[in-house]
Amino acid sequence: MQGATPLFFLDYFAVGKLDARVATAVVSGIARGCRQNGCALIGGETAEMPGLYAESEYDLAGFIVGAAERSGLLTGARIRAGDVLLALPSTGLHTNGYSLARKLLSTRRAMVPRRCSPKLAPQLAMRCWPCIGVI
Repeated sequence: MQGATPLFFLDYFAVGKLDARVATAVVSGIARGCRQNGCALIGGETAEMPGLYAESEYDLAGFIVGAAERSGLLTGARIRAGDVLLALPSTGLHTNGYSLARKLLSTRRAMVPRRCSPKLAPQLAMRCWPCIGVI
């Protein structure tokens, strides 16, 4: 979030054939995530595109808009030698991390851990992880 306060979120949900139960579950999950992070789900788009997606597949995307005072932005400009870096454990991949992980797993098989089957790696990359939220 780079010091910003989340304001609102818009989603995009595309399917081959709309299943109201699936759409309700997806949008409910998005709304729950928005509530947890103090922002509003103000709209989005649902697209039914027969022939483009398999029966149980869908495409989901979205974006969030936030606001911050310029003086509150986290730019890294004030980092100095001797500063302390605190690291928190991650719960897994988040947002654009999924795109990078899929790219690494599909183009650089050598990066897949030895104990992880190459067939399992894409499934792990697509696992649903909780939202980081605002720290």
